[in-house]
Amino acid sequence: MSANETSEKVCLHGVCNCVAEADSDYCGPYCAGVGDTTNNTVDDSLEMVCDCGHPTCIG
Repeated sequence: MSANETSEKVCLHGVCNCVAEADSDYCGPYCAGVGDTTNNTVDDSLEMVCDCGHPTCIG
């Protein structure tokens, strides 16, 4: 592993920026439930947000 790499992986939910749990690709149950969906909607006014509950999440 180089100096620029970290062992932390980002949650795979498309609009979440949290660190994934060690044994999962997601940061928690909410993101695991919605999967890798993003904010690609038919109507831009329906933009998805992340509701994982983590205070550092910008989604």
